[in-house]
Amino acid sequence: MRDFPAIRARMHDSALKRVSRSFSATLSDIFTETLQNARRAGATEVRVTLDRPERSDHFGIEVTDDGEGISDPSVLLWYGQNGWADDFVQQEDAAGMGMLSMARRGCVVASRPRPEIGDPRAVSGFQVVLEPKHFLGEAEAKVHATAEAPQPHGTKVSFLVEEQENAYQIRSALEAAALHYPLPVRFEYAPHTPQGGELLPQRAFLDGAVSIKRWRGLTFGVFKNKLRFGMRDPDLNFFGLNIDVSLPDADTVFGATWRVAADVENCPELELVLPARKEAVETPFLAEMREAAQLAIFQAMAGEPEPRPTFDTWRKAQKAGINLPPPPPELASWLPDLADFNDFREAPKPKAVEDEALIVACDLEPPESQAFWRAARKNGLHERLFRMDQRLMGFDWYEAISRVTGLSTEITAEGRTEPLGAFAKRGDKPLPQRPELIRIKATIKSAAKSESRIDLPTDLAFVGEPGGWVEDALPLLTLNSDLAPCALADLMRDAFFSPSDDAGADSWESQRDNFEQTAFHMATRLLVSDDAARKQTIAEIVWRELSWLIPRDGEACITVRGREVDVALRDLETQART
Repeated sequence: MRDFPAIRARMHDSALKRVSRSFSATLSDIFTETLQNARRAGATEVRVTLDRPERSDHFGIEVTDDGEGISDPSVLLWYGQNGWADDFVQQEDAAGMGMLSMARRGCVVASRPRPEIGDPRAVSGFQVVLEPKHFLGEAEAKVHATAEAPQPHGTKVSFLVEEQENAYQIRSALEAAALHYPLPVRFEYAPHTPQGGELLPQRAFLDGAVSIKRWRGLTFGVFKNKLRFGMRDPDLNFFGLNIDVSLPDADTVFGATWRVAADVENCPELELVLPARKEAVETPFLAEMREAAQLAIFQAMAGEPEPRPTFDTWRKAQKAGINLPPPPPELASWLPDLADFNDFREAPKPKAVEDEALIVACDLEPPESQAFWRAARKNGLHERLFRMDQRLMGFDWYEAISRVTGLSTEITAEGRTEPLGAFAKRGDKPLPQRPELIRIKATIKSAAKSESRIDLPTDLAFVGEPGGWVEDALPLLTLNSDLAPCALADLMRDAFFSPSDDAGADSWESQRDNFEQTAFHMATRLLVSDDAARKQTIAEIVWRELSWLIPRDGEACITVRGREVDVALRDLETQART
């Protein structure tokens, strides 16, 4: 049998030539890494200076700190090595690769280490120019003594920005990096800032939290009704670097939104993907962290007089040992669906559920939905109808409410009664649009799974596919209906109008106006004579399009013969005097 030698990890030279890909080299990356290095070096303040060097089209940036300085310049290009203490490296999992954020741009580093305690001798500073070739190991970087290094100690990193990066973008990236950074950051851009620069705004990452809880080197902050600016806002602050680690939320019903964020204090168990630390490593600790964060939310909710948890939230809190009260028996009223998804309608507010409440648990198309709503109003049922709310499924009071699980419509016309579907399939025979009777029958299922029916005599039903042309919308109206043409046209719009979003289509407003005009004419023809329909349609168009042209104290007489239009204007005030 062949013997195989032991192996040891090492890095090929080709990997060194790819180190410039470790960071995206954005201003955000650069500022984040230089600020982190300053903090780890024991700085008390960071100063960022922006100017435009002579004979250069690019802005120049200097990031200067008053930290311990760099005693060994080789660590700048010794990836994975750094000059920090071992306990500090273990505490923050410091990778020693932050300088790679400059690998694509290049930079100049000037540093002066802090002298040893009790040593009165001045410490020399050094300066080194680092170009991309130096970061890739393709050339040696010469280190020179310099008086330009910060006094009495510290480090200065200088670099030129890209041509397309303006002063506003530079400041914005710096402000974002400094916002939750634990040290003051001073920005100087003469003459746009005061002499000596200005302190950039800073805010505690957990500012506004209603509850604070410390856990294994982290501080959780629980927020109530905190605005969210994206699907996953950053929820972890690593000394100014903000990332998303998918901490949980807690859902409520008609109540507050609850979110949690974490601030790192001293948490070596938390592992972030190196070197840029823009995401967390999925470890068992991260799962425990999310459980602890959720518990912090439940504890904060328990302090509220009415937290209104969803059933899922309530059940998880119970499992965690937190007794949250169930939400009160309140639901949003049921309202019929609209065919136009763009037609905004304010959601109904929740109200108390009475003993005979019904949850509409069937999926209705807008025409059937609108007809059912009118039938419910005519029969005094509409106040008992509520929307389904899956967030409440599981609570005893919600499960005890009876459901409307289906609807059927019957039409009585020409001496016979048949279901609406059969009534509509009459072949070439025209449909009678003024039937004698219309009945909508609602199937009701109780909590005990028994079924019953409610019979709802009504005056309106619709035939036709939703979202079709207005001419395909066929309303059926009983002979004794009291619906006016304008009200019927509004119902047709709600049940059928679905605007086209094709590139060649008219605007939403134009499509709606055309639909409403045609629907009004159809409704008028159904309810009154053809001549009356024409007169009302003409009057509606004249009022909408021409009334603003007629003087307030005057009248217009419009005569149309063929393609000839004659208009006569009269001043009523003058006519009255004569």
